[in-house]
Formats: sequence, C-alpha cells, structure tokens
Amino acid sequence: MIASGGFSFDWGLIQPKIAQLTRICTYDPAGTAWSDPLPKQTNPTCTDRVNELQQLLKKAGITGPYVLVGFSIGGLVARLYAARYPNEIAGMVLVDHAFIDTRPESALGTNPPAHMTGVDTPPVLISSEPIALDLEDDRNFSKLPQRDQELHRWALSIHSLRPTPEMAAECFSEVDKAAPNIPFPLENKPLAVVSTLYDSPRYRRLQRDLLLLSHNSRQLIAENSTHMVIIDQPEIVIQAIRGVVVSARDHTSLQQ
Repeated sequence: MIASGGFSFDWGLIQPKIAQLTRICTYDPAGTAWSDPLPKQTNPTCTDRVNELQQLLKKAGITGPYVLVGFSIGGLVARLYAARYPNEIAGMVLVDHAFIDTRPESALGTNPPAHMTGVDTPPVLISSEPIALDLEDDRNFSKLPQRDQELHRWALSIHSLRPTPEMAAECFSEVDKAAPNIPFPLENKPLAVVSTLYDSPRYRRLQRDLLLLSHNSRQLIAENSTHMVIIDQPEIVIQAIRGVVVSARDHTSLQQ
C-alpha cells in the first residue's frame, strides 16, 4: 500500500513492475486529485490521513497485513499507521522520508556531490521555507507515461491539497507521541530505507534513526536522485519493495 505526498498516478514507473510480484494499491488522499475533500478539512493531520487510509482499506475489502510504502511525508503517515495498528503491518519501505532542517539557507549544502552530474535540485522536502518544488519540476518528469504527466498537471490545476512544512512538523510530533522511546518498534518486520546523498547532517542522522525502527532493516542509496526518487531512480524503489515483500512473505532477513 502506497502512502505518498503526491498523487496516485505519480507511481507510473513503479506500480506496473510491483504488480508483477504482488498486489499494489495507490490512492489520492481526501482533497487531492480524484478524491473529494472532507468537510472542513483544510489542514489535515497525519492522524486524519491514517484514519482515512484505514477506512479506505476496510471499505475496499483489502485485508492485511500490509507492506506500507511511505514516500516523503507519506513516510510519517506509514510510521504513524504502524504505531497505531502494529498487527496490520507486515513490512515497510520508507522512500526519502520527510525531514525538517532548521539551519540557515546558507548552510544547507545545496550543491550535489560532483559525481551527481545533472542532478539539479537538492533532495530535500521540508526546510524553513515553503515547499517550492514539484514532481513536474524534476528533470525526469517526462519519463512518466504521457497520461500520468497530464493527470499530474490536472491535479495541480484544481488546487489539490499539498503537504506543508507545518503539517510535517505536526506529523513528527504525532509520531513521537504514538511511539515514545520504544526501541525497534517494528521488531523484526522487514524495513527498507531508501535515502539520497543529501548532505545535511540532520538528514543523515534521520536515516540512521529510521534503520533502528526494525532489527531487520536495510538501507538503499539513490546516488543519482533528488528528492523525487520515484521518477529519478524508480529501480531503487522497486528493489526495496521487492526485498521487503519477499522477506515478509518468506519470513527471512532482508538481503544486504
């Protein structure tokens, strides 16, 4: 099950490949793309998104346990879901999990490493400034199927609800309150953490902390990607999902 900060059709390079292995579901949260907004829900919280996801799964008759894939702020939604409903989780994949970097802009280290030739935006979602970059701004947006590109532009044109720094900060707080000081909350459930080469010390620290959510974890590095890993290096995300699905299905350790 995909929990994403974007739209369901942003996964056009990944969903068909994973569908060859297992059932994969993407959806548009309330207020985005095809999904109507909930009454008076102008600033949804992660709790709202978790409740919405659980209701969606139940009404659709999709039984667990699930492998949750959280991209960007969806990583927080996936973690909160796992904290609230641990018995419904078989494994997890976190793709460039949202993070907050409070350093001054001059200290952000926005220049990519030299070997990342052609990568023109730093892989950061949340900072002290509002989110300015969209999937459409990425140099690999054209790799999506034409129909998915058109749908993405349409979803933007109708002013779909988008994640904000304020929502991300509140989500971090909700996750911390749901599982305070609990080591390895996922126990031995397989966890793959897909990271980029973004050079913020806070970002690197978060990646290490995410690996400590499970005894059975593995990190994969998208070396040539901005934050938009799902179109920059979809093969890394596919590899991560496959690994977690196989590990959960066969009750084996993730292959390093």
